[in-house]
Amino acid sequence: MKARRIQISEDRVDLTPMIDIVFLLLVYFMVTTSIIKEEADLGVTLPSSMAAPPDTPLPEQHYIDILVDGTTLLNGMPSDNPGNPDLPNLRRTLQGLKLSSDRAGLKTIVIIQPDPETYQQSVVNVLNVLKAVGIRSISFGEG
Repeated sequence: MKARRIQISEDRVDLTPMIDIVFLLLVYFMVTTSIIKEEADLGVTLPSSMAAPPDTPLPEQHYIDILVDGTTLLNGMPSDNPGNPDLPNLRRTLQGLKLSSDRAGLKTIVIIQPDPETYQQSVVNVLNVLKAVGIRSISFGEG
């Protein structure tokens, strides 16, 4: 009697379902990821740490304080109602200050001092007003 050889089959792992799942996950994350960057560049120039030449005129500095409730103070004086995100009084005042600084040949610098508990939207509203007015030299301080 002849002995039969028992053939042992090799175990194979089928990778097709795993590849299908990986592609499905890839498609899912590509579809759900937002590609658009909103307000990524405000176009403001922050002051650098380089020393200015000695003959450079001193810049004209203005302080904008943002209180907890969103009220904006320009150089210590209240300027706008926190309910209006356009800040029309602040915009009008800053346009006048920028115009007078430009006529005098001075650089206008605005230092924003938000309260630590204020909403970030209030700071963004002030930055939008500064961009609309054309003030590019902005710095942040402690409120």
